[in-house]
Amino acid sequence: MTIQEIEEIEDRARRGLPVDPQVVLILAAYLRDVLQAKVSAEAVASEALSKAGLKSRLHTVLSN
Repeated sequence: MTIQEIEEIEDRARRGLPVDPQVVLILAAYLRDVLQAKVSAEAVASEALSKAGLKSRLHTVLSN
């Protein structure tokens, strides 16, 4: 899914136009995948920082 496709869905919703339920399901699955990838990346970063002895900086790095 591209940013343009997401913006089109958002625009339709803002204008009160119907959004195909299948599109909503595809968007939800896409967002779930993105959030899972973010959680996984944070776990990898946490482990790498910990091994590098930079654990105290983890919160700062992940917050940015």
